[in-house]
Amino acid sequence: MVRTMIGVDSTGAGCIKIMKSDADDPRTTPDSQRWKFFYNSKVGIQANLCDVWVVNTFQAGNGVTYYPPGSNSATFTYMSLTVAQGTLWGFRNTVFPTLRYNVPLFDVKAKKGGGSNVYNQQMVAWTDSGEYYNGQGGYYAVGNYAQFGWAQNLVLNNSLGNFAYGAAVIVTPNDTIDAFNKFRSRDKRLVVWNLPGDNTEPDDAPVLAPNGSKTIKITSTEMKIAKPGYNVDTATIQQMAFDPSRLPVKVIAAADISLPAGISYYNTGISLPDTIALDVHFYDSATIMYPSNPQVLDFGAEYWFDGTNIGFNASKAMRARFMLYLEDTSAPTGGSNKVLRKFTEGGVDVVQFLRPGSANPPSWKDIVIDSRRPQVQILAQGYFAVGAGNDLITDIPFDGTGMFPMVKYLTQHGAGNGASLGQNNLPMSWSALWRLPFVKRLRYVYNFNQLHAGESTYCELTANKARFHTFAGNVGDYYNRSDSPGNWHTSGAYAPIGIRYYIFGIPA
Repeated sequence: MVRTMIGVDSTGAGCIKIMKSDADDPRTTPDSQRWKFFYNSKVGIQANLCDVWVVNTFQAGNGVTYYPPGSNSATFTYMSLTVAQGTLWGFRNTVFPTLRYNVPLFDVKAKKGGGSNVYNQQMVAWTDSGEYYNGQGGYYAVGNYAQFGWAQNLVLNNSLGNFAYGAAVIVTPNDTIDAFNKFRSRDKRLVVWNLPGDNTEPDDAPVLAPNGSKTIKITSTEMKIAKPGYNVDTATIQQMAFDPSRLPVKVIAAADISLPAGISYYNTGISLPDTIALDVHFYDSATIMYPSNPQVLDFGAEYWFDGTNIGFNASKAMRARFMLYLEDTSAPTGGSNKVLRKFTEGGVDVVQFLRPGSANPPSWKDIVIDSRRPQVQILAQGYFAVGAGNDLITDIPFDGTGMFPMVKYLTQHGAGNGASLGQNNLPMSWSALWRLPFVKRLRYVYNFNQLHAGESTYCELTANKARFHTFAGNVGDYYNRSDSPGNWHTSGAYAPIGIRYYIFGIPA
């Protein structure tokens, strides 16, 4: 059986620990050897998903609509607005009731058009804005460039919707013409993490030295545990390791696999529910590249979910490193199952901690901890300012011993409006914006050495270092205008001013 401890370890701290190997003693193994723990309630900052929100334009109607029904421009939590590009969905922070940060870490998962179930936002496409003479100009960009972001002081269309903080997602009803609406389909998923996405530090309380406080509470109606040094009956959400409102992220599959060109499948071994989100790095180099390999224009892979499989359609042979997360929004089951459940499945010994009163077998929602689903740990996190320069490098070292690391980051930008994103007819403005990262390469090199546009960023990830490349100060585009052939022009770039990063990891 998987070695599990509920009680006091050798440091005197009350905790719950689940080991990766039965050879390791959960009571005496140092917490610093984090690659040996599938779960350790003493971990300081935890990675937590807040919600997976499905965004689409299936609702009928034009103009502006406020939600929930009966709300107005002052009271809505989210809204939809008809714009030239299709439908703009705006989400105030209040739509996520457990969100603790003004600007969270987030992601947008975009699907192909025509009602497809295929995600394509990490593919590369050439953008032709109509300004180019015989195709002379433009840029190749990863699909994240088409996603808007999280804004501060967002104003939509003459105050039809005002957000102190919130997200905007643009979808198009014309997504059946996928070649002309790539990355702007009607079906997207907004994934929100309960972690800061700006330069704010996580508000988790620090782990204290053991002081005799009761940290574990398991009854017929409650199962919760505080961080070391805090009383479980009075602890705040920041002082909790987990409770019903703060469950560890479930990683239901993770791997680094070889993809052949074309279609292939990875079998996870479990039936995949709808509320899942895949983070994936596609690369064909000695180091892992995110959000894309910058040396190759036609690069990336589409992916989808089919039963127990993750399907991939790769533009060429490459590797895919991924973590598949589950955010179950279904209702808990009812029953009288015990909190601690032990069984063997497929030859694997399993330990589960369950919500008290769950059914047997439990639902995903009932499972607090599963020894097959390791806890997502934060190996490094922080913020750095981006200076002007072509290919400036910022190195972030971290200790990845025995871990399987992945990187997530956002780029911070200053005040702007629709024109800042190259969409002059987008009726919105903001005082600050946080965006998903994307590689943006000019089709024609400007000034001999500016291959990347000013918005372009990427990260090289190794076992112990994340190396960020930025290009702020470069032009945003370089093109030969159709009304003056032979005269080349440049456009400005809505370049980042800072990067907020996380290095996630699970035991390798």
